[in-house]
Amino acid sequence: MRLGTVAENRFAGVLAFATALLTLVTLVIGYHLPPETGEVGVIFPPWFDEPAAVSAIISAGGTLAGGTRFSNILVAVAPDPDFATRVIKYGALLITSARGLCAPIERLEA
Repeated sequence: MRLGTVAENRFAGVLAFATALLTLVTLVIGYHLPPETGEVGVIFPPWFDEPAAVSAIISAGGTLAGGTRFSNILVAVAPDPDFATRVIKYGALLITSARGLCAPIERLEA
């Protein structure tokens, strides 16, 4: 059995790390891809207040589904595949799936 040189071993380690990182990035991106219709998280710039964000969603033809932990991120219902393009024209930065930080705030049960 031949042991590799230090350079070969280091290259193999870097290659394994790069493969793991690429896999992780692909999974994260795939998890947050928005659906064409239905509930989506709409992320606005930090200087957008909630009324301006709600106005942009409604002007783009969507409906408000709920708020999130952040005032500039709202959950909307996309009625058609072109909603994302329209709401970006009204000032949204990004459209994601309504999961994680973009998930609606659940009601507290007493």
